[in-house]
This record gives sequence, structure tokens and C-alpha cells, in this order.
Amino acid sequence: MANASALFRSLLVYGVCLPLAVFLGYLLATPLDMTTLAVVLIVLTVLTFPLFLRWHHAWLIAVWNSTALIFFLPGKPQLWIGLAALSLMISLLQYTLNRNMRFLSVPSVVRPLVLLTAVILITMRLTGGIGLQSFGSATHGGKGYFVLLAAIVGYFALINRRIPTKRASLYVTLFFLGGATLAIADLPGVISPSLNFIFYLFPVNDLDAFWNQKDVFMRMELMPRWLGVPALGGAVFSLMLARYGVRGILEGTKPWRLAVFCLFSFLAMLGGFRSTFVQLTMTFAVIFYLERLHHTRLLLPMVFVSLAGVGLMFLFATRLPLAFQRSLTVVPFVQLDPLARLSAQVSTDWRVQVWKDVVPEIPRYLLVGKGYSFSGAEREKVARDATESSEMVGNYHNGPLSVIIPFGMFGSIAFVWLLAAGTRVLYQNYQFGDPALHYINTFLFGSFVVKIAFFFIIFGSLVADLPAFLGLLGLSISLNGGVAKPVVVPRPKIVFNRFKLHPSVQRPLGA
Repeated sequence: MANASALFRSLLVYGVCLPLAVFLGYLLATPLDMTTLAVVLIVLTVLTFPLFLRWHHAWLIAVWNSTALIFFLPGKPQLWIGLAALSLMISLLQYTLNRNMRFLSVPSVVRPLVLLTAVILITMRLTGGIGLQSFGSATHGGKGYFVLLAAIVGYFALINRRIPTKRASLYVTLFFLGGATLAIADLPGVISPSLNFIFYLFPVNDLDAFWNQKDVFMRMELMPRWLGVPALGGAVFSLMLARYGVRGILEGTKPWRLAVFCLFSFLAMLGGFRSTFVQLTMTFAVIFYLERLHHTRLLLPMVFVSLAGVGLMFLFATRLPLAFQRSLTVVPFVQLDPLARLSAQVSTDWRVQVWKDVVPEIPRYLLVGKGYSFSGAEREKVARDATESSEMVGNYHNGPLSVIIPFGMFGSIAFVWLLAAGTRVLYQNYQFGDPALHYINTFLFGSFVVKIAFFFIIFGSLVADLPAFLGLLGLSISLNGGVAKPVVVPRPKIVFNRFKLHPSVQRPLGA
């Protein structure tokens, strides 16, 4: 009977697989045809669906900060967007079948997210809809709405289950090293042309590198600035602080940690972005404070090293790469190359001009925001003016303006409410979380606070930063199983018997 059953299963497998293999072989004769791509995609999805059921949460965390694209879809959306939607669908399906697989509950964050979602949808409806050029719409700019809504969906996908404490380090490593994939953008013209197929999955910085490498390098001689290598440095910087903390990095028995940390911090500065220097410095200082290291003997060595670093900067700053010098232009009184100073000043003047043009329009968009939609005619009209083009697409290079202009007063209230609720959640996890997650919770809380200050004071963009804020918040909630609370330790209550004298005053019987 068993042999007959096994034979029947084998015949069934062959009866399905052989015709499917023949059909796919026929389609692959024209591999670039859209029908072939669609059928192959459907078959691969069906075959990998069991893997998605098991690993969708881990994969979402791994690609949250990555630059990978779904290259075969119109508009080439980022991979984390597709995985966020798929992960949430799988989580809802699993909860429908098994009520014990509940989402982690954090109502204090859900309320502002609901309000923000409502504001986004209403603004989108009142300002032209979610027009996407990749789908042939005459209205452009809908990608901004798409990313914001995907970030909110992704947050709920992140908190669908708790990460086991024993795997916390692995998940944190996947989360932060995902940002290192931006380094692939600098590889065109560097790696062998036979490997160029990887650029279907990862975007590049400059397409000219594929066929005109000489011009690219000539153009970079004046001010060589990289985007991918600094992203790699920043990813490792964040990962080491999350895994080891400042205390672990400075541990004398493992000097390699400090050496690696300094190396990747240096690489992070090669992008020439002043904001990178400010953000790295602020993050390190905040984590140092949160770990209470200013109350230890490490304070004086850190002060000495900081003063020595400033002194070396004054002496040798002009010998550093130009991009590194441009990152240091925020430090006053340091002698730097005039070209680095000029490049930074031109960028500052351009931003100030954008702000001067946009600030007078704030009262106009207080009740109903401007949104992101614009027509193709408007795009052609301002295509030659970089300032007007940035204003049209909502790229104001300023955090508060990127919220209040597109979504008005109500969007600003929802966003500030979200940041306040998120800060409270992260603080409680930092204060009362599992001691095994102390360094991770400290870094998540510290980096969240630094990112808020950075967003409002230095540089920010709602479309770029909302996924980052919700990613840190969702990861913390998933690691801690929600919001950590102080442990209540029961104390014994002393009860005196009023009918019995204290032994010191009791008289012996017969006395």
C-alpha cells in the first residue's frame, strides 16, 4: 500500500513538473519578452512561497536599508517596499489562521500613524491623486506618497512578531549592513563588465561609467566624492556601536575593534558631506553619555584624544583628500583647501535660496498641503532651473519644510506626535529592556534622538527619513517584544501582632 502511494505521488510530481519544464523551455527561447518574464516570475514566486512563509520577517529586516530594486516592475520600486507589503499580507494570513500569532501592540505609536496616513490620503486626493509617470499617468510625483505609505505598511510588518533574544545580534547586523549595499553604486567601471548584471538589482551613481570611463575620472579629479564607500563606513559605524557600544569598542583587550571603527569612520567622511561629520560626532557623543561613561575613568582619555584630534586637524587638514576636507568645513578656524570651502559655500547658498523661496508659501499650505503631484507641463517649464525643480518635487533640503509644505499643519502635528511617541517607546526599552539587549537598545534610542535633532536643525526629508525613523522604531519593538516596563519586585510586608509582646519585654513563665 505504501509503495502504491509513493508511486502515485511520483507520477503526480512528474505529471506537473515535466509539462511545466517544457513550457518554460519554450518561453525561454525569447528571454526578454514580457510574457516570458511574467510567467517565470509567477513560477519562481510559487516555488519560493514556502521560504517566504518561514523567513519573510528576517528578509524584510535585511533589506530595509538596502538599495536593491525590483527591476522587473514599472518604476523599479525598492525591494524593501515589495517585501513590506508581502510580509504584512503573510502576517495577516497567519493571524487569520492562528489567533495566537498576534502583532505586538503599541497603541501610542499606532494613533499618530493612523492620523498621518489619513492626512497623506486626503492630501493625495485633494491635490491630483497618486499619479505615477512609470504607469503612463499625466500627473507625476506620486512616488513620494507611495514611499510614505510603504514605510507605514513596513512598520506594521516589522512588529508582527518578536525577535528571539539569542538571534538579536544577527538581526541587528542584517539591518545595519543593508545600508552598505549603496557601495555597489560606485562599482561601474571598476569591476569586470561580465559582472554588470548586478546593476539590474542595485542602482548606480553615474551611467557614464559604463561607456565613457575616461571622462568620468577626469571629472572626478577636481573633487572626488564617493557615495557608496561612505555608506559602507556609516553602516559599519552604526553596527559596531549597536553590537559593542562605546565601552566595548574602547576595550583594551580587543584593540582591533577601535582600529576597525576608526577606519570605517574615516571612509564615511570620503563622501564630502558635512552632515556626515556632524551626525557621526553627535551619535558617538550621545552614546558615550547614555552609557554613563562620563562618570568613569574613560572621560579624561576621551577628552585628551578629542583635543589631540583637533590639534592634528589644524596641522594636517590640508593634506587630507578634498572630499574629507569638505566634510570638515563645519569646523571653524581650520585651514582647508579653498576649493573645499568654495564647494561647501555654493551648496549652502543654494539651500538658503530654496528656503527663501519656500518659507513665504507656508501660510498658503497650512490647512491643505501642497502634496507631491505635479503635471508634466509644469516639469518641462522648470526643468532648466535647479532651484525650482527641487521645490516642485518637494526636495527642500530641510526637515520641517519637507513636512509642513506637502502636508500642512495636520501632517506636521501627526509627524511630531509620532516622533514623541517613538522617543518614549525607545527610551523605555533603553531604560527597562532586557540587559542582554542593553547596547542595542542604547544605540537605537541614541541614534533616534540624534536623527530627530538632525532632521529639524541640519538636514531632513520626510520621504527619505520616515522609513529610517519607522525602521529603528519597528526593530526596537520587535527586539523587545513591545514596550519594556520596569520590573516590579515584591517586598515582604512586616506585620506586627498587637497581642504579643516583643521578645525583649516578655517575662519568663513563673517569674
